[in-house]
Amino acid sequence: MKTKVILIGGFSEIIELCELCNYDIIGIIDNNLKKSYMDYEIIGDDKSAEKIYKSHKNIKLIVTPDLPKTRKIIVQYYSKIGFKFCSLISPQAVISKSSKIGNGVIIQTNVNVSSNTAIGDFVKLNTYSNIMHDCKIGNYTTIAPNAVLLGRVKVNDNCYIGANATVLPGKELGKNSIIGAGAVVTKDIGKGIVAAGNPAKQLKKITK
Repeated sequence: MKTKVILIGGFSEIIELCELCNYDIIGIIDNNLKKSYMDYEIIGDDKSAEKIYKSHKNIKLIVTPDLPKTRKIIVQYYSKIGFKFCSLISPQAVISKSSKIGNGVIIQTNVNVSSNTAIGDFVKLNTYSNIMHDCKIGNYTTIAPNAVLLGRVKVNDNCYIGANATVLPGKELGKNSIIGAGAVVTKDIGKGIVAAGNPAKQLKKITK
């Protein structure tokens, strides 16, 4: 029996991943799209969420946006209405049997999650990202394509690690930090810091 889901946001990569995982997409909730997207019905927007819940309360949601802050806002809003969430994990990802995976995660094709890792709730691991042994990834964090986290890295909640970035072993990224594409993180990054370059250096501090 297929898993029935509703997508929050029309995102082609996630639709194709749902199809690969044999999920049955009941519809898409999106504030900008009209009628249909990739042949799937747009069943409403955020304003109609309570009405949608009344007729689809047993259908779980998948939250598609990349930005951690956006995903967190969506999850909090729809949780209050009563919706539940499910994970979407590619059968073509390599997931260690000793890893722990939270709720509502998206793990795309060709991702590697190595031994003794802990992936928090609503984390998004994009294609070809590589999470090595004993890493800890906090809730809502996004790891962009081809990023590499080497052993024992700790990533706190709401972080964004850009494409092709590398975090060296044992380093920690503070909550709400952003690592630029191609950066090489050679030392700990503090809370709310935007860092980029090789080696990664602080560009600015996020104040909100």
